[in-house]
Amino acid sequence: MISTVLFKAAAMPSQNVHQIFLFGTVFFATFIIFSIGQLMLNYRRNRRNFSFYNGIIVSCMMTVLAIGTVYVYQNNLFDINDTTRKYLQKHERTRVNQKSLKDHTQRSMISKMVMRNATKGLEKQGFVSIPSQNILLPIYNDAYSDSGLNAGANYANRSEVDPTGQHKPIMGQGNYGLAAHNFNDGHTGFSALQESTNHNAPYLVQGQLKGSTWLKGQNVLLANQKGIYQYVISGQTTVLAAQVSVLNPTKNAELTIISCLFPSTQYRIITHAKLQKTYTWEQAPATYVSEFNLNVRNTNAHVNWWNPGVEEGANGDKGGKK
Repeated sequence: MISTVLFKAAAMPSQNVHQIFLFGTVFFATFIIFSIGQLMLNYRRNRRNFSFYNGIIVSCMMTVLAIGTVYVYQNNLFDINDTTRKYLQKHERTRVNQKSLKDHTQRSMISKMVMRNATKGLEKQGFVSIPSQNILLPIYNDAYSDSGLNAGANYANRSEVDPTGQHKPIMGQGNYGLAAHNFNDGHTGFSALQESTNHNAPYLVQGQLKGSTWLKGQNVLLANQKGIYQYVISGQTTVLAAQVSVLNPTKNAELTIISCLFPSTQYRIITHAKLQKTYTWEQAPATYVSEFNLNVRNTNAHVNWWNPGVEEGANGDKGGKK
């Protein structure tokens, strides 16, 4: 069931080993720098005394400060994570948009980048872009395996009426389901679809399942070999992990994006969007085409502590050009 596989997306190992290494590095780097500074100062003053304990004390103070800073940021205390993320997203979008205007990669080349099968054992479906959140992910064909979810987004098609996923979803038709990891960092995978990092609200309030309209009206662009599909977000709801009815077929063309909620990982954030327009690569607005230009735009599928790998965007192999 989708709940079983998508639970893996939520139940990721903690970054404890990574953080211990980080804090250890802070401690020893501080001790070495302090010790060198102390030796240089003593040399100038023609002194020979050296305080080992002062070095230990200063190193401990710096390490505690580092631990406190990481704790405040990761737990999004005082909304510091959200504030920082929104500023960085805005800055990055402005920078890349300016760079994109100067790039002359042809549409035919961009469409080839989008459909390049960069991961063995998986079948490329295309790409998804959510410009307002700086999300750009490849879409593969298996949301029910670790290899699929670790590669980026994948179509999800196991519903109440099709529990084994026999029907292959088609972009621009019916209910197209997408799933990807939420890494609880506001950036990687579909992490940026959660309104507030590491906060259950507004999706879960006093045990009651709620939703959010914070992304209402924002574009979600899907792309494959045929062209670009413009969906517009209508809102978000929250469901239990086992509620696969969200993937049931629909008459109208809709998009259902599934991502985990943090810290209550037994729930899923469902982002709903409706198809507005379909374009061929030749007809699509230049701004939409540029969102998939992997020569200048970064993808966000990987994080080193969980699924290290080569990104498909400008921060990786540039759609196969690098």
